[in-house]
Amino acid sequence: MQTYTSTTPFGRRALSLGMISSQVASKAMPKDATVHKWHVFQNIKEAGIPQARRTGL
Repeated sequence: MQTYTSTTPFGRRALSLGMISSQVASKAMPKDATVHKWHVFQNIKEAGIPQARRTGL
């Protein structure tokens, strides 16, 4: 019995079912659905989510 491994056209990397399902989900989105990154950043800022500290680890 042979198994078939799907690959990408770029470098022949293996495709997972998760990658394929995310492609299907993105194609199912309405064309006019958009996200404005500055609105997202403002919402994150207002939520008070802490930023990574630059402590030099």
